[in-house]
Amino acid sequence: MSSTQLTSVADLPAVEDFITFDDFSRDFVEAARELRGREGTDFLRGPMNSLVVLRNKDARTLAANPALGNVPADIVLWMATEADLGSGPVTKPDPEQTEGYGRFLQNQVFTTNPPLHQPYRNLLVRQLMPRNILRFAPAAARLAQELVEECAGRDRTDFSREFAGRFVTRFWAEQLGLSSNQAAHVQHLMEEMSLTFLLTRTPEQSQRLFSAATIYMDVVGEAVQKAWSDGGNALLDDMAAELATIDMEGKPQDIGSLVASNFFDGFHTIGVAIENVVFRMLSDETAPEQVRADPALVTNAFYEGTRLDSPLMLSQRLTLQDVEYNGVLVPAGTPVVMMWASANRDPEVFDDPDSYRLTRPIQHGATFGGGAHLCPGRNVARMLTETAVTALTAPDVDIALAGDDHAWAAHTMMRQLTALPVTIRRVNR
Repeated sequence: MSSTQLTSVADLPAVEDFITFDDFSRDFVEAARELRGREGTDFLRGPMNSLVVLRNKDARTLAANPALGNVPADIVLWMATEADLGSGPVTKPDPEQTEGYGRFLQNQVFTTNPPLHQPYRNLLVRQLMPRNILRFAPAAARLAQELVEECAGRDRTDFSREFAGRFVTRFWAEQLGLSSNQAAHVQHLMEEMSLTFLLTRTPEQSQRLFSAATIYMDVVGEAVQKAWSDGGNALLDDMAAELATIDMEGKPQDIGSLVASNFFDGFHTIGVAIENVVFRMLSDETAPEQVRADPALVTNAFYEGTRLDSPLMLSQRLTLQDVEYNGVLVPAGTPVVMMWASANRDPEVFDDPDSYRLTRPIQHGATFGGGAHLCPGRNVARMLTETAVTALTAPDVDIALAGDDHAWAAHTMMRQLTALPVTIRRVNR
């Protein structure tokens, strides 16, 4: 097909031709369901002439396309501090306020492009491969059991903060050389840094985000640097040694910056995944007992829970060159928004896609991206989630939802509940 026959992104129907930006951003799962029900919505034009992709096959294909790179840190910072994303003008903060947030973005593998991206990504992937994360499994199991014991018998447990958040921060603190007090501090900082996922923020929220990012980069970076200097931490030793072999502009200056920037998802997003998987399992009256009776279903619980409620509901790439795909010309420099909230519920791929089926055949959805951008932490996310679910469905443990008011946070890229109260008890069966 010649370029003269292609439809440009600028000529595609706009998202706001079908739904207001406010409704679109309030709940991406509901918005995607509505958009998929309309004709001509496979590809849409979004804010800043972005390409919005809804269908599973398209999201998976484009996610693996090497011509789609990451959005560079300076553009992400501009979007966070200056871009008008739909709610009115944004006041540009003082550069000193955003210095820490800028460091956080600059050192992430998720903001790098060739030639640095692949060797930098490989550094993380090698440490988090299935055979390597086996060394972490005993610590994860022990921490999950400790948290069950801490929560058992309480009238009510805030699962997000008192189990999932504590579990992941304590786990990574042990692996990376942080103290228990530093782990608790990081968990608090994660709540503030989650503001980065809001589509619109007040000036006060932005200030909280930028302040938390600065403190986080200092606390984690300095603790990791000290743990590495003290010696005896194989994970840090391996990453620091490989970092030293990368001779390219833009790489992190030290192991502390590398870990702080790239393990944010470990401290934060994996906790959201655990919360979502457990919520979906508890929302089905039969699922906890099924998992308890057949521990092999723990894996199904992870995939089905993250399919329905992927922690990150969308991700954005940037075309590094002109791309032609399915009759659409996507010029170089175009943002491409892949809607996992839609792709993972695509009826062309998943039968009765909005239902929770613990015994659904496992289909690796688009939750973790693909190709050169396949999430480096996907294996450890699964291991930690399955470890938590295993502990919570042990024969002598009972966990249940407390109340029925479970609302999803609005106007955010994260699929996260505003609260998840549960009861956890030791029982004799």
